[in-house]
Amino acid sequence: DVAGGTITEEHIKVSLLSAVEDKLRRRLREQSQQSQAEIETLRRTTQELQDGKCRLEDILGRLQKERGDLDKNITILQEKEKELQTAVDRLGEQETVDVDEAVVTTAPLYTQLMNAFAEEATLEDAIYYMGEALRKEVIDLDTFLKQVRTLA
Repeated sequence: DVAGGTITEEHIKVSLLSAVEDKLRRRLREQSQQSQAEIETLRRTTQELQDGKCRLEDILGRLQKERGDLDKNITILQEKEKELQTAVDRLGEQETVDVDEAVVTTAPLYTQLMNAFAEEATLEDAIYYMGEALRKEVIDLDTFLKQVRTLA
């Protein structure tokens, strides 16, 4: 009797069902939230792995390109080394070359220019070394001046 304040078996049954439903809803909500958190963690991990994969593929591509460049450069270097060895062998078989005949000009004017340049360089060297001798007091000033006038 509800008006009399007595609790019937039906009230207890409804109350128990309500309590069980609430408990099940809470558990289901907790389980759902935990699953959502795990799914979010897995999504982030998947994204990080995808980003890492892209970076690794970029690095691998660059390394493969560098390896190709290195292989090409090694081939070029080996060819140049063979050319150098051929030139060294050829020069080793030749007789000694006279230094004065090593440089041949195409016109007499160029020969005159080359000779004038060589003469000027020789004079500069001679004056320089005499200046060094004067500085180290190997020769005196009079000797230095006489030799410079003679060369000039």
